[in-house]
Amino acid sequence: MCNYDAVLRSEAVNGEWYLSETRFGPMAHAKLGPAEENTGRLVTLVRNKAATMSDGEKTLIDGAPGTGCPVIASITGAEYALIVTEPTVSGVHDMERVAEVAEHFGVRAGVLINKCDLNKEMAESIRSIAKKRGLDIIGMIPYDEDFTRAQMAGLSIVEYTSSSTTQAIKDAWEQLFRML
Repeated sequence: MCNYDAVLRSEAVNGEWYLSETRFGPMAHAKLGPAEENTGRLVTLVRNKAATMSDGEKTLIDGAPGTGCPVIASITGAEYALIVTEPTVSGVHDMERVAEVAEHFGVRAGVLINKCDLNKEMAESIRSIAKKRGLDIIGMIPYDEDFTRAQMAGLSIVEYTSSSTTQAIKDAWEQLFRML
């Protein structure tokens, strides 16, 4: 019904992946185009590129938020999943969904509660749910405006200041490595 070449087909470029050197070591990462969806395929590509850079060392993967295909791609083949959540209804819901995905793939998991002091009752509920599910409690990080100040200075909060928040982060990091 259509004339020849009435419909043009071309490959879509949704984003780009990169291998970079940072002051903390090598990093594989990606940048999505505006309004593009994050896909499990992109996460898998970045994860595989990171594996080529690791020289047999452990690779830390910062997975996508939520519970969709990118989360599955992040967890697949992982040794451990750290579920970072906040004391909100949606945070609890997503934590439970990610815990189910980790369990499905046989990946041990733990929970880190961010901004734990914004809703202390909900934070305790998260601890209770995690305990019932057999999830490790890795730590509880309070809300701190120094996070924003550190970002503006181009530093991590641990480099920017020394406080009870930075100590909670250091303690969580040490707890995570004990688990591994």
